[in-house]
Formats: sequence, structure tokens, C-alpha cells
Amino acid sequence: MESHIVERYDDTAVNCLTGSYSVLAGIAGRPVEEQAVFERGDGYLFQAGLDESGYPEYIFPVEEAGALGMTRSAFTVHKDPIDFQAPGPQLATLLERHRAVIVWVNTAHLNYADVYRDNAPYLHAVVVEGIADDHRHVKVHDTLVVDMKPFSCRALVTLDDLVGAASDRIRSEAHDAMGFFYAVTDDLATGPDAGQPDAGHSDGRGTSDESGLGDALTRQAERFFAEPRFREAIRRYRTLCEECFAGPPERATHGARRLFHHASVLYAVPSLKLLARSLHASGATERSLALHDETVRHWEAMGVLALRYEATSSPAVLKRIGQRFEQLEEATVRLWESVAEGSGAGRPA
Repeated sequence: MESHIVERYDDTAVNCLTGSYSVLAGIAGRPVEEQAVFERGDGYLFQAGLDESGYPEYIFPVEEAGALGMTRSAFTVHKDPIDFQAPGPQLATLLERHRAVIVWVNTAHLNYADVYRDNAPYLHAVVVEGIADDHRHVKVHDTLVVDMKPFSCRALVTLDDLVGAASDRIRSEAHDAMGFFYAVTDDLATGPDAGQPDAGHSDGRGTSDESGLGDALTRQAERFFAEPRFREAIRRYRTLCEECFAGPPERATHGARRLFHHASVLYAVPSLKLLARSLHASGATERSLALHDETVRHWEAMGVLALRYEATSSPAVLKRIGQRFEQLEEATVRLWESVAEGSGAGRPA
């Protein structure tokens, strides 16, 4: 049996890993929205680096934020090294114990979707929900397939394809998490207050109470100013992009397309749209909401400029990209200042 899509859905996760953790929580019986994983895991903080192909990327620390978000939602994250000599029996045992696991994969081996077969490979997280009795294929839930119109799906995947995808190592500066199965257990289901909501985490359904959400956003504002990897992320991203654009023409045009993807499709704008929901839910000030909208507009404009530079290699467009980076850095600083000030914390000295 070849790998193929069984069901396809219009709804998608914002990120493949945080979306996958949300799926695991639901399967465990206590749903946690992906938005809550971002809020509790400090997922609105971004850093810059190089992706698996050596191109600039602007991304939140995905593995760190996902695990932290689940821990603060009162789940324990388990990490089991994959036994590549006997992956079928190991996976069957883990699924019997946890019902579902997450695995990082190289998309070059995900043969159920054309977008994976026809584009450059990258790191991706999927949920494995079942395995056949003969271990020949598995059931996969893919929460974010980044096609021309993104979608999510459930697919049947041959075990050989899954093992190839999990073993063909690929890494970036932000991710080096391949070679493991990830599972979660619900701490509230096993502790002395089993089944009871924990006010320190949420209302028990994976949604945030307003006071706890305000604290989470304030904490992220404080971390933004305290940790250079976050505070200087846009500046570093700009430097890496400029170095890429100064390289060979093919690398420059591909780098411009990657800038568009990171700005508009994969990370910056999608995460900011999720942040908007968090800001509204927390009762953020009008100033914070206005600065948020301004930041979104800058990233959307950056995406348009990136596509223009890909098409033209125009020095004038490159200059405008540099100017937009300056505006983005300023707007991002003012946004986090407003979040801190709105909570009464203020910007650290």
C-alpha cells in the first residue's frame, strides 16, 4: 500500500509542532488549544538563525516553546529514542501506552502529498495515531501542509516511508530534535486532584483565564528585553538576509522567496494573528492592539517586497527591504513595551 491522504481539512495549525501537541492533549482527554501552547510556552518570542538549508529564518524556538507550553498546561512530555532496528514493535508499544506520538520528519519522504514530493525538503512534525497489525503502515495526522492553500490531513503512510522520514537527518540552528518519538501524559489525571481543573494552568479545558494570560504575556515582554536572542532577532535576521542577497543570483532569489514564506506564510504573520487573539482575550490596551496591527502591516509589506526582489533583484527594492526591517524592529520593540506597560511592569531598565 502506497502512502496517501485519507481525509483532508481546511483548518490548519499555526505551527506543525504546537498543533501536534494540541492534538495529543485532545487525545489524552483534556484539550489544550494551540493558542494556549503559544501563550504558556512563550511562543510569541522570535529568534533568527539559519534553516536546514543554510538560509536565513525568523522563527520562535519551536521545540522549547512546545514543551514548555505543555508543561505549563500540566502535561509531562516524554521523549523516546527511536529504535531504528525495530521501529514497528516500538511504535506499537508506545501507541498502546499513549494512543499517539509526535515525530520530527524529513518531508522528502512524505509521499502522501505532492507539495512534499515537489519541493525542497524541510523539518516537519506529524502525529502518529495508529499502526497496522502487520506494522506495514501507520495512521498520521498532519496538522499543517503548506501548499498553495494550506490544509491539514490524515494519511496512511507506509512504515518504510515514516522510518525514512525520521532517520534522514536534517537540522537547523533552531531544531535538532530528530530521532525521537514524543508523547504526553496528563498530570491532572494521575495526581491527587485527578480530573480537577488547576487554576494555575487553565480552566481545565485548555483555555486561558484572563489574569493568567496577562501574566503570560507580561513574562514574554520581560524576556524580550532581557534575552538578546529575542531583542536582537530582527536585526540579526536582516543581517543574514543581506548576506544571502549578496551571494550568487540563484541563492539570492531563493533567499527572497524564503523571506516571503517566513514573513507572510509560515511564521511572522500567522503567529501575530494568534497573538491578536491573546491580546484581545487579556484585555490589552488600545495602544498595544494598534501597535500589533502596525507590526502585522510591516510584515505583510515585507512579504510583498520579498516577492518583488525575487522577481527583479532590484537594488531599489533591496533598499526598501532594509528600511522595512528598521520599521519592524522599532514597531516590535514598541509593541512589547506596550504589553509590559499595560500590565504595570514597565520596560526593564
